[in-house]
Amino acid sequence: MPRPGRNNPMITPRTPTVSQPTLLSLALAAILLSLPGMAQDARVLEEVVVTAQKRAESVQDVPMGITAITGDALVNAGVANTTDLVKLSPSLTYGQGDNKQNSGFSIRGVGTSVFSIGVETSVAVVIDDVSTVQAGQSLTSLVDIERIEVLRGPQSTLFGKSASAGLINVVTKAPAEEFEAGLELTATDDNEQRVTASVSGPVTPDLRYRLSGHWSELDGYLDNLTNNDEINEEESQGLRGKLRWDISDAVQADFGAYYSKDETTCCAFSWVELDPEARVFGFVPGEVAPGIVPSDENRDVRRDDIPDSTAENTGYNARFIVDLGEFTLTSISAYDNWNYENVQDVDFSDVDVLGFFTGGAVSGGFRADSEVDTDFVSQEFRLSSPVYDRYDYLVGLYYADAETDRSFVRNQGLPILPSDWNATATTESVALFGTFNWRFTESLQLTAGLRWNDEEISIDYINNLATDDGKVKGDDSDSEILGNLSLQYFVQDDVMLYARYAQGYKGQAYNVVTGFTQADADAPVAPEKSDAFELGVRSTLWDQRLQLNATLFYTEYEDFQAQNTIITPEGDFLNKLRNVGELETQGLELDGILLLGQNLTVQFGAAFLDTEIMRFDGAPCYSGQTEAAGCVNSTQNLEGAGLPNAPDWKYNLAANYHLELASMPFHGFFNVSYTWQDEVHYGITNNPLAVQDSYGVANASFGINEKDSDLYRITFFVNNIADESYRNVVTDLRQLFGGKTALAQSLPRDSQRYYGIRLKFNL
Repeated sequence: MPRPGRNNPMITPRTPTVSQPTLLSLALAAILLSLPGMAQDARVLEEVVVTAQKRAESVQDVPMGITAITGDALVNAGVANTTDLVKLSPSLTYGQGDNKQNSGFSIRGVGTSVFSIGVETSVAVVIDDVSTVQAGQSLTSLVDIERIEVLRGPQSTLFGKSASAGLINVVTKAPAEEFEAGLELTATDDNEQRVTASVSGPVTPDLRYRLSGHWSELDGYLDNLTNNDEINEEESQGLRGKLRWDISDAVQADFGAYYSKDETTCCAFSWVELDPEARVFGFVPGEVAPGIVPSDENRDVRRDDIPDSTAENTGYNARFIVDLGEFTLTSISAYDNWNYENVQDVDFSDVDVLGFFTGGAVSGGFRADSEVDTDFVSQEFRLSSPVYDRYDYLVGLYYADAETDRSFVRNQGLPILPSDWNATATTESVALFGTFNWRFTESLQLTAGLRWNDEEISIDYINNLATDDGKVKGDDSDSEILGNLSLQYFVQDDVMLYARYAQGYKGQAYNVVTGFTQADADAPVAPEKSDAFELGVRSTLWDQRLQLNATLFYTEYEDFQAQNTIITPEGDFLNKLRNVGELETQGLELDGILLLGQNLTVQFGAAFLDTEIMRFDGAPCYSGQTEAAGCVNSTQNLEGAGLPNAPDWKYNLAANYHLELASMPFHGFFNVSYTWQDEVHYGITNNPLAVQDSYGVANASFGINEKDSDLYRITFFVNNIADESYRNVVTDLRQLFGGKTALAQSLPRDSQRYYGIRLKFNL
């Protein structure tokens, strides 16, 4: 925690990028050489307070890798969704699946994107002290945000399981003591319309409120030649309400409620390469993609079943903070429900697959229908001690109960790949945790944390196509003790060195997919565990005008939980979840912010990452892999391979210029940013075809804002100025198409240039 009298300011808005190491080095060198001439500049960096260790402290005093992004920085960067955070944090990446349920985040190369409702994430997402349960639930709009903290490395001691690789902590704005209101309108040339609004203020001197909401609509950016309509379109809406009640001088209560609904036709894949002779399953008549020219920039598809999905999220929470004299008691209670309905066109075409198998009695494609419904209840108690001269501590108790139902139907009644099942997965967990800080001197501090976690999991699965009753049941339990240890040394007031060791834990998992058997229920996938080591420096220099941070890290993962989709020679889709024996990640992270003169602010970030699978014999082969390429008896040894979607280098660089206009009632501003990342491969099998080459994306914006009270702000922006096409996943589907070349890609919206205007009004 901060030492008495320290003034350690910092601001961490977006961390934009640079294209290659030499360019980054030259840019930083030029900036540093200009510093002596800036000595007369009176501007200083603002402090950002975070709660990464469940207590309020300056981000520069936290002994761990962390990126703190303020709400203003999110607005200025045009960040509207959690998936946009990858532009602001170099160590954070996002893996796109064919729907929300199998998409997710990675930190330092490690994450989980799975189909099964019985699997947790490796990167936890927490919103206002409440964890999300399903991976797709974390892919949400960001509205009325106070700040976001990206915590790099295991965070299981304080935040529990599902944080073995890291955590994204989202904090929304609290009710204001004085009346305020805001409205933001966005429109773009690719037909996005977005409205966000908030209002807050006092009801009485002891009761305050906040209400925020959003609505957005985006036209699809792929063309479906089957019905001449657009696909990958989105519509989102949501509402959040908060009340803060000062019950007495010793008791404060916060009550919250929220609802959101997202409707999309996501996520259609387009063809990169496709053999003209390719046929569904290798033998169903009909050309797969007539009229389409496969390429890296192909935005034409053919679908007879539109990939519709609807996600609804409803929740309530209550937090009580009680002053017990010297001690403080915090209670957080929460209920959350997430429902997700999804339809997928599994044959990636408009070929009449059903007509072929039914002799024309029924027409249509090869599709899958799924619904996921999760109920989650949690309760946390924390007791914080006063800050004594030498020490302080925090102890807590946590309870959570999650129940998830899923139904899945695919080609019911057909002779190939039929599936019809229902499942219920439950997880009940209890944990005790605590942290202890000991100050040897004013400059040297030790922090130790410990957590005991006990959980019980169960599964009920019914195969509705089985000749017997089709019922599969299983249950298991597991306990784990884990902790962290860090040592901080303040070389001077604004320079801190630290060393940290932390353990991560992700619970047992059931591979609840088509083909789930009693053997799977009797032997759940083992827990995932991690051991992480960090060395870091946090510094604020040049009279508080330069913040420069560096982190060296090394992490070992044991029994990493990985999934791969296998299409057997018989055409069966098998989503296999299994433990990778051991893997390692290591690297270096840099980030900073620099004030140049009175008007220019430069922000930068970089991450070097080296990942390696140390032991994974018997891994599945990739589609079409030969014996010469290492595939023997349908398995390969992945020892020495890197992790998917883990670029060796990733950089961010941005410059923001404030233009004084003395004779005008407003100021001007200019922002430019650049993000670059190295080549990545997709999929744990290390398929050489499933690759995205290195690429960079530049954005720019300019506008005006009212001088005195920031009453209005008008922003014109262009994203992806150079129209740089890239994809966020590539998948090899040759086994679905009779062994013929069939390479498909997912293109994000930002993979093409678009521009727009953003109007913001404040009262």
